[in-house]
Amino acid sequence: MKATPRAKYLYTNLNASKFYGDGFLRDDHLPAETAIQAGRPVDEIIASDLRRLFLKILVLLMIFGILAQTPAGISEKRECGLMGGITAARLWGDHVTKESWNPGGWLGAYLLTAVADNLYFRPEINFNMRGYRYLYANENDLQGDKSEAILRLNYLDFPLLFQFAISINESLVPDVVFGPYAAWNISATARNKIGNSEFIAELESVRKYDLGFIVGSRLHYSGHFYINLRGGAGLIPIVDKSNPPRKYNLWILAGIQYRF
Repeated sequence: MKATPRAKYLYTNLNASKFYGDGFLRDDHLPAETAIQAGRPVDEIIASDLRRLFLKILVLLMIFGILAQTPAGISEKRECGLMGGITAARLWGDHVTKESWNPGGWLGAYLLTAVADNLYFRPEINFNMRGYRYLYANENDLQGDKSEAILRLNYLDFPLLFQFAISINESLVPDVVFGPYAAWNISATARNKIGNSEFIAELESVRKYDLGFIVGSRLHYSGHFYINLRGGAGLIPIVDKSNPPRKYNLWILAGIQYRF
């Protein structure tokens, strides 16, 4: 969607350019000496973050492996179903401490296949809403209101997960899910609200794909219904340019799953 004349006026006269359009993904609202240091080569960023993340995941998997001593949890060798619920998303990385969680939703389907005793392969396809919400003070806003910037990123996710059960007691046997995901960006929209005015722009610099990791849990509720809780983190900067700022997707979700 193209910017309206009112949006162009705000962009020019109200110092809104730092969050207008692709300004959502830059560091030009930071002090100059900080912004200069924000960019690093992509391969250096990914290598450093992957090492830290996978060390943490390895420790978690070792703990889960010790706890998962019984094959309880899933009686069928194969199942499929539908899922949906709510999400809360933001970014992680450098200079994102002020960004708040942005609410959204998700909807998807899964297939579960046994690959070993108490270990299942779980490919999924999900529509997932991500992004962030940011409140800031604009010194040129004559109304003195807080301005709001919202980045909305919609993805089609393709998680390749594994699932196993942890038998805590006879009545509580949660399933743990974990694994990587690949995602394709469907849309990227920036919305900026200043006082009673707002404008919307499509972003061109958002990377079309994302790669990351998911960890979560599934708890049987009743009959064919389960409760899903999980979180995910991207490992590739969301900006598609050389030396991008270290900003990555981060989200948590909760929802209901129905098993056919």
